[in-house]
Amino acid sequence: MLSYTTYLNHSTLPWVTFIDGAGGIFSIWKKQLPEFQRHYNVLVVELKEEYSPFHTVEDLNIDRISNGILHVLETENIVKSHFIGLSLGTVFIRNFALRYPGYVESMVLAGAIIKINYRLRFLFWVQKLGEKILSFSSQFNFFLYSLLPNRNHKESRSFLMERARKWDNEEFLKWCRFTKKLNPILNYLYSEKSDIPCLYIMGEEDKLFLSSVRKISSSKSGSLLFIIQDCGHIVNLEQEELFNKMVIGYIVGIEGVSEVVRPDLEDFSNCSPEEVLIANSNNHSKK
Repeated sequence: MLSYTTYLNHSTLPWVTFIDGAGGIFSIWKKQLPEFQRHYNVLVVELKEEYSPFHTVEDLNIDRISNGILHVLETENIVKSHFIGLSLGTVFIRNFALRYPGYVESMVLAGAIIKINYRLRFLFWVQKLGEKILSFSSQFNFFLYSLLPNRNHKESRSFLMERARKWDNEEFLKWCRFTKKLNPILNYLYSEKSDIPCLYIMGEEDKLFLSSVRKISSSKSGSLLFIIQDCGHIVNLEQEELFNKMVIGYIVGIEGVSEVVRPDLEDFSNCSPEEVLIANSNNHSKK
């Protein structure tokens, strides 16, 4: 079974499920959990197995992980949830939503990966060349600075460097090999029609993934794109207040809950999906 943690608020409140990126880094949501626990029941699913870890890239089967998520929901009697994912977590959410749409109220895909583009393929090519001569830490730092190159990305880099100390070379290579083979899966996931509402949240400085998300979000009905300025790939750490406000506001709009019914959400009632579109439009006009 996938590792997971639940935070119960009240049985009548909606569920929000967080799914992280590579390696099952639970604490990537440290700046979201306090706020979301105030308003929702929260489930955090980690991309690692509790008793039988993903030892090889073959173990990282996308359908196996979707089945693992389903098993967690069934174990906790969660019949429907809003899903929030980061980076590779967005791939697993998208697959789960296609396989089990009845469980998904909405999707929030932050730092979404929807295409392994030529830049990323080049990085994997360089990494492959240096695989036998460079240490794990050197390879990891190469990817990290390629993904988060700017000075204002320092907090995200430091956070990931600290967490990666628990990894070994095989763990890193396993996720690299899994990611670079994703394009056929991504092509399928984003060619299939889905009626589930979807909000993409991307950093303006996410040079590896933003351009692909722009294209796909404009062509999909029911999809919105919010771009956070002065922000890189790890949007939930670099701009946590804005991220939390926009995500909760989006969920409020999906739920159609008024501040009369939920006074705790009064501060978020002006962040409906329509307002997210306006914020996105304003960001575009400043470029």
